[in-house]
Amino acid sequence: MIRRLINIIVLFKEYIVLGAIVIISFALIALSASPTVQPLRAMTTVVVGTLQSALGWIPNPFVMKETQEELRQRNIELSAELAKLRRSKAENAELRKLLNLKPRPDFKLLSAEIVGKTASAERNLMTLDRGLSDGVRIGMAVMTDAGLVGRVFAASDGYSLVESLYNTTIKIASKVERTRVDGIIGWEDGPELLMRNVPKALDVEIGDKIVTSEYSIYFPSDVPIGIVVKLENEPNSLFRRIIVMPEAMPDRVEHCFVVLTASPRLLERLKLEESSDKQPERKVK
Repeated sequence: MIRRLINIIVLFKEYIVLGAIVIISFALIALSASPTVQPLRAMTTVVVGTLQSALGWIPNPFVMKETQEELRQRNIELSAELAKLRRSKAENAELRKLLNLKPRPDFKLLSAEIVGKTASAERNLMTLDRGLSDGVRIGMAVMTDAGLVGRVFAASDGYSLVESLYNTTIKIASKVERTRVDGIIGWEDGPELLMRNVPKALDVEIGDKIVTSEYSIYFPSDVPIGIVVKLENEPNSLFRRIIVMPEAMPDRVEHCFVVLTASPRLLERLKLEESSDKQPERKVK
């Protein structure tokens, strides 16, 4: 091997020497600060730049090979993850069928724009440009792509009022997504929310995601609410306070979605209230 390399050097020694001289010459021109060399350096830069631009379309086989390997590896990982999700979905559907559980309805979302906001120490409201004529009903959840924002508490034909999460009147049945620990989300003050009724012995960590629970009347289950940012032990109590930062900050939202698919219990309640409103008043004798 070494002998063959020596033979190649001897055979092409003139070209090797010429190439070395050219490289050294360009290096000296690049390092020289002489005014005489400046025009030559500029011309050399233009020539090299033009050649590089003209030959830029030629793919680099080493870079292409590395990129292809990364894409192939990523494709394998995504394919495995997709297969796992499909298998989990099929198993979930089969288990729900065996347990005679009803399938969960998909979200039907109605896009809306926030046209007004009202803030107070106890109640923060938002006005949407959607109302009864668009299918909005009192009690429906409002969310963004990030997470839960609030719920509709009043509506006219063209507009609706939303109580955001920053309201002392809202209590949300929630759970820790990782461990399924249940609690109640509320608001006291500031940008954070408070999750209560969680025993100290249960597994909750900073960074856990909090989502809506199946026990909620107003909100569909598994809608993101926020992230746990702080854990506080309540004195003389078996419970602790879990501080949650909302993923969809209600005071910064400009566009949102109304969840037209309300929970079955809420639909039953709304239907009962509507039917009672239509009944004629009876005189008490």
